[in-house]
Amino acid sequence: MAALTTSQEFLRISQMLTNLTVSIPIALITASRIDEIETRSANEPTLASLNNELRKKLKAVQGPQDHTSMAQAYEVYAEACFWLEMADRGVRLDRTPGTGQLNQKRPDFVHAHPAGHVYFEVKALEIADPSTRHNQIAYDALDSTADLDARARGPGVHFGNPVEISGPLPGTSLAERLDATIEKITNNVKGDQIHYGPTVLVVDLGRFNTMPYGPSSLLPVFFHDCPPAESCVSGELWQIGFGTPGEQLFSLPEFDGKSNLAGHQTRNGIFREYPGLMAITFVHPRWNQKSELLTLWNVGFDQSVLKNPCGLSESDIDDLLYKFSDGVNDSSNERGWYFRVIPLRP
Repeated sequence: MAALTTSQEFLRISQMLTNLTVSIPIALITASRIDEIETRSANEPTLASLNNELRKKLKAVQGPQDHTSMAQAYEVYAEACFWLEMADRGVRLDRTPGTGQLNQKRPDFVHAHPAGHVYFEVKALEIADPSTRHNQIAYDALDSTADLDARARGPGVHFGNPVEISGPLPGTSLAERLDATIEKITNNVKGDQIHYGPTVLVVDLGRFNTMPYGPSSLLPVFFHDCPPAESCVSGELWQIGFGTPGEQLFSLPEFDGKSNLAGHQTRNGIFREYPGLMAITFVHPRWNQKSELLTLWNVGFDQSVLKNPCGLSESDIDDLLYKFSDGVNDSSNERGWYFRVIPLRP
């Protein structure tokens, strides 16, 4: 019997879960994107390697409770999707030579810029407390399905009980969410990888999302100029990258007049911990659209810690980041002016 393709493996898992339960990583994967990965991998060796790895990870999922295998499949899927996004934006990525070999801690991808190599390391953040919450979410969805099925046998129109699905723990405050996000990133980052050369850390937020304020999230503070309230709001992505302990945080209140004070930052941002990191690109996956790529640039990053020197000038880096990003801000907060108000002004 011929081996199943990546698309067929994904269809098998989707059918296994349909009308039974839910899995966050599988719910974030789309059949159309899987088809695109397969189709375009025919002429792209790097994507072909990712497609083959994704197929193997999906094949390992044999039951509704194989949460670890599902999570691993999503991580490969996130890498493949990022490769596609960059290719569509005119930035070609190849596997960094030696990646995945024994004791070789290197970034996932390399871009051969005319002035020198730039590296990209992809991290897809997992949900909070995954060992417990994947099971809990699955059980809640199963209970809701069983309850709806039982009630549907009677007359009338019936609706299932809602199942709360979120990456961070439900009910967490802004300060707690920022703390958890920074902790997840730092726990996943390896110094040898991001200091191999000038590196962009790519953080996929599909499973562990921030508030969807678009490029305005790249600013320390922006003004929210529409319902439910007019208010100053902290840019979560800025705080994740450049925040420092003790900084006042502001959240969007439920209505005009309610306080927007949201506690204080408790941890150093990623660039404070890794000053040799060149940039962070946050990826917000979207089901029916291309992903949103939002980038923070650590201008003047510490190049003395790099194993391979940076050959790009600041102008080169600036051009590259703008080429693939939907929004860019830098450590001096000079490139975020256009995003200072949401909705964006013409």
